Amino acid sequence: MLGILLYVVLSIVDQSIDPDPITLDTGDNPENVAPPAIRTRTDLELALNGKGIDLEAELQATINWYQQRGFLGPLPVYGRMAPSTLQKAYATAAASDLLQLAGSGDIAAAQALAELSMSSVNNNPVDAIEWYRQAASYGSVYAMFRIGELLQVFSNRQLDIFSSDPVYASRLQELRTNNPLMDRDALAWAITGVLAGGLPMAQPATVENIAAMAAQLGEGGTVRACDKANRILLDLAAERRSRNRLVFSTTPPPLFVSVPDVRLALPCEASAMPIIDSSACAAVSVPGLVNPNQTLWRCQ
Repeated sequence: MLGILLYVVLSIVDQSIDPDPITLDTGDNPENVAPPAIRTRTDLELALNGKGIDLEAELQATINWYQQRGFLGPLPVYGRMAPSTLQKAYATAAASDLLQLAGSGDIAAAQALAELSMSSVNNNPVDAIEWYRQAASYGSVYAMFRIGELLQVFSNRQLDIFSSDPVYASRLQELRTNNPLMDRDALAWAITGVLAGGLPMAQPATVENIAAMAAQLGEGGTVRACDKANRILLDLAAERRSRNRLVFSTTPPPLFVSVPDVRLALPCEASAMPIIDSSACAAVSVPGLVNPNQTLWRCQ
């Protein structure tokens, strides 16, 4: 898919999976060596060994929490190494079936239609953004980040050389015409994802990407992106309320890893804080895990 190709070219988010378990930090690691990190379920099991936790139950509850927010692909830290059963089923479903499911509020179906829109057959970035927007209105935090990622890609005109399809070029131009501040909106949607998903969404790669976009926009552009993110979140909440759905849940997952402070992912003033309440979450001390960019959290 062209969208995936462009996504890889930009390397917006590093989704590589390191199969090696945690190694103890001896304090003499060279600066160019990545610090120990929790990357797989094996790492998590080592980190929580002997703490009297029903790990299987908490991992399943955590996976369910992320899946309810649109994260249907692999979640290696929590033990899901392949796409969810739902995502695999919808990847081969007929478009007519997906349309019916998406119309009734099915997040996975809306996201499947977004990916279908970006396929080499359809090559329609406008439809992809619209379907992800629909999924976001259903509560998909994943879709919020995807909109930001795609807008970031589509705003980069240097990548236009990767497609000679005139139909795709026309649709891309339509998207740019309708979104003249695409780079600002890309940051706004990324911030919206953090506001809606809270600390569990504040992964190091996300923090790094948001910081890079904010630096490119400058202070004024970043302030406007923060304002736009708050408006988007209010609009999404209003749409959910109109469907008689819970506006947004404030409950965090029982276990997650993230950066130590959600404010690292929010280049906005202090008044803009996430919906998810992490006040009942405590950092878990893990011997040998000395990593300033990652904290293991357990929530009561």
